[in-house]
Amino acid sequence: MAVENKYPFNLPAGTAVFHRSVRPVKIRRQNSRAAIGLKHLAVFAVCFILLFLGVARLYYYLITCEALKIKNIEINASHPELKELVENFLQSHPPGNILLCNLDYLRANLISLPGVKEARVEKVLPSTLRIEVTPRIPRVYVHRGLYFLVDEEGRVLQGEVDPANNEFPVVEDEDYFNQAYEEKVRTACQLLSELEPGMRKTVRRIVFKSNQKMEIELVEDPVLLIIDGQNFREKILYYLENRDSWARLLGPLEYVDLRIEGRVYVKPLELNAGNTRGEKKEVS
Repeated sequence: MAVENKYPFNLPAGTAVFHRSVRPVKIRRQNSRAAIGLKHLAVFAVCFILLFLGVARLYYYLITCEALKIKNIEINASHPELKELVENFLQSHPPGNILLCNLDYLRANLISLPGVKEARVEKVLPSTLRIEVTPRIPRVYVHRGLYFLVDEEGRVLQGEVDPANNEFPVVEDEDYFNQAYEEKVRTACQLLSELEPGMRKTVRRIVFKSNQKMEIELVEDPVLLIIDGQNFREKILYYLENRDSWARLLGPLEYVDLRIEGRVYVKPLELNAGNTRGEKKEVS
């Protein structure tokens, strides 16, 4: 394809086809930043103040609005006494406005009530509060001067001069629970949980002694069982299966020591031939 050459080649010598000016060319740049004057700042300040006042007025309206005041409280509890306890607390400590109600603070106060283990609190706009409480289950009596009915964490549910309910065994400590109170209560509850409900009712008293020794007293049985907490259920069953044969062989017993695996030491309360104290003997 032929291309036409518009520039002649027969120019006179010294003739310049293109000539650049020797003077520098000044490039003009457009300034994109607009100057902010005092008038603009004043308008901005006025708008900010109006916005702040509007938000403050809206906030005041919301926290004082009668429609957002908590009027309905739904309490879900498994025991009527526990529900009544929560209702009495809320009557003396009304939650007020639903937007200002601090759920974490309310939940912490509910958990601090005796008998409440866990609490779930939920807001339902515009004026309803839903509360679900989990009760603490009584496990044992702790004897510390008075008899305190406690759960598996050692939290006191009520105090009594004498145990009113024989369904729960009594837990004692020769050191009066000056050390490891919660641990000892958990240990006692764990041992009792290994037993069936019928067998659990046969345990009357658990006494913590030194050197990790425990004395167990059964219902309508004067013999003390000495254990160390290992294989609790098996040792109780073993004693119940053999106590009659041991009594026929040795007479009334003072205690039965089941701490050593594979060995049983018993101490007769009285010898058959006399009225003297018996000595500890090993039986199989």
